[in-house]
Amino acid sequence: MKEKILKILLDSPKIDSVTPESNLLTDFGLSSLDIAEIVCAIEDELDIEIPDKDLVHIKTVGDIYSFVDAL
Repeated sequence: MKEKILKILLDSPKIDSVTPESNLLTDFGLSSLDIAEIVCAIEDELDIEIPDKDLVHIKTVGDIYSFVDAL
């Protein structure tokens, strides 16, 4: 699962290396739209749904891992 998420993240032209502590906004300069697009790609790849209300809690790559693990 983490490998699939990592591949999706690295497909973004703004991301070249990732750690669980990487901040999506400050480290990669992603906009909220960029993050929403990445989350949609993760949802499609893993056949899951992350509610929009939870998107505001996703700040780091580790947050994505933790949220998906909890589903």
